[in-house]
Amino acid sequence: MRVGVLEGFLSRRYLGFWEAYLKALGVEVVRAEAPPDLRQPYCLPVQALLAQVEALKAQGVDYLLLPDLQGGVDSQRGGGQCPWLLDLEATLRRYYPGLPPVLKVPAALSEKVLGRAGEVGQILTQNPMRVGRALDQTKSLLKPPPPPKTLGGSVGVVAQPYLLEEEGFRERVREALAQVGLLPHFPDLPPERLREEGERLLPMDLPTDRELLGMVHYLHRLGQVKGLLLVVSYACPPIPGVLRRAARRLSKPYRLLTLGEDWGEELGALRREMGV
Repeated sequence: MRVGVLEGFLSRRYLGFWEAYLKALGVEVVRAEAPPDLRQPYCLPVQALLAQVEALKAQGVDYLLLPDLQGGVDSQRGGGQCPWLLDLEATLRRYYPGLPPVLKVPAALSEKVLGRAGEVGQILTQNPMRVGRALDQTKSLLKPPPPPKTLGGSVGVVAQPYLLEEEGFRERVREALAQVGLLPHFPDLPPERLREEGERLLPMDLPTDRELLGMVHYLHRLGQVKGLLLVVSYACPPIPGVLRRAARRLSKPYRLLTLGEDWGEELGALRREMGV
């Protein structure tokens, strides 16, 4: 039995447990390293995702492990207008009609995941004793990972959670800010705390939207943060629209920029407005 897994789209939050659990079940875990096709009319994270899925299909996996990014919440508001965020499985099936059978799992770790893990184990092995042993071996890994560390700079950086989880994205932001003599301050609260912060700013249904807005609210109220950098990965309407609504409530300088564009002039102007 071979199960394909994906890097990106919040994999840092859930994949550590699931990869260990699948191996404890005796299942072969398959990863795929493939360069994104930059000609695809999607944001870079989706281009990378599609490249991995295509490579896994070519390798002939029996199942594909996919995260449930919204925890079962369904809404067409805000970021829900982006089909990749709202229902990753359904959107992939439209793109790849021959997609392997999908095992959908929560994109977060807690004791509540044990039930779904038992179901997945039974699907893959049809062996309750093996499932029980595998859960005993790996349930200690269900503790959520801590937020990535931040440099604690003067520029608060806001982006969709699936971007901020990627070290490559963080490095690009650090390099861009360093060119104008600035340091980033990435959100350093757990996702659930950020979602609570988001509720104080604007009402949103989807967990990823609430987390995004929570970054804005939290970073804006930090004294050491003098300005905000709001980053989107693709100039499609849903996410920039959510951030523009939030930006109307800001009193600190900010810039809304798109990943992959030249930020030099805008970041220079932001620094001058910040007075640092």
